[in-house]
Amino acid sequence: DNLRSAFNVGSVFRSSECLGVSRILLCGYTATPEDAQTQKSSMGTDRYVAWEHRRSTADAIRELRGQGVCVVALETVKGKPYAHEFAFPRGGCAVVLGNERHGLEADVLALCDEVVQMPCTGVKNSLNVACAFGMCAYEIVRQWRLAPDP
Repeated sequence: DNLRSAFNVGSVFRSSECLGVSRILLCGYTATPEDAQTQKSSMGTDRYVAWEHRRSTADAIRELRGQGVCVVALETVKGKPYAHEFAFPRGGCAVVLGNERHGLEADVLALCDEVVQMPCTGVKNSLNVACAFGMCAYEIVRQWRLAPDP
């Protein structure tokens, strides 16, 4: 949702490609792989992960939920579970990332099925969005690989 750094977008593509993400929806003013900085930081991985652009994050979430996709926001919200405490559905899910400075708006959080956060103990209590995504995506893959086949 409105990621302001093309370099972060490229990093999200790199982590996504490494961890098997099938599709990225870039929303709002988020840079796309057509941006030179995104291309540089993605190191070509934007060619291996399908992506689409949506003007509205809220509309994208409604679309995904209408398709039966579990939508999970990654945001620092007091009282919400850490990513490793949440059981990500094996059938797939979408992870919503917020703007580097402002995070996700309350109306966007309200549309999601769940909100998870990454453990932080530092003074800033905040991770870089691309780093947080990589950690969360790794946790999803870890859970799916450890879970017994249905």
